[in-house]
Amino acid sequence: MKKVAFIFGSLLLIYIIFFDIKVGTIPTKHIASVASVSKSDKASKNSLPNFEEIQVKAGDTVLGIIEELNPDYNQPISQITKDFSKLNNGLSATKIQSGKSYKFPIYSSQK
Repeated sequence: MKKVAFIFGSLLLIYIIFFDIKVGTIPTKHIASVASVSKSDKASKNSLPNFEEIQVKAGDTVLGIIEELNPDYNQPISQITKDFSKLNNGLSATKIQSGKSYKFPIYSSQK
C-alpha cells in the first residue's frame, strides 16, 4: 500500500511541476489600462519617459507590467526602477500595492 501511495504522490508531484513550467501559476493577461498619457518627446536626462497609468492587481510586479507594455524593451532593470520611481514621486518599485494605480514607463524601440 505504501508503494502505491508513493507512486501516486510522485506522479502528482511531476504533474504539478510540469503544469507550473508549461502554464505558470501567476496570471499576466489581466492588466487593465486606466489612462494613457504621453509626455513631450524631448530627449533629455531630466525629462520623464512616456508612461501609462495602470491599476495593479494581486500578483503583479513592476517588471511584469513593464514587460507587458514593452514586449521588445531593452532597458536595464536599474533604469526601469529609476524611471518608475521618478514617475511615482519617489515610490520604490517594491512598495506597490494591489488595487492602486501607478504610472509605468513606456519605452519605444530604439532601432
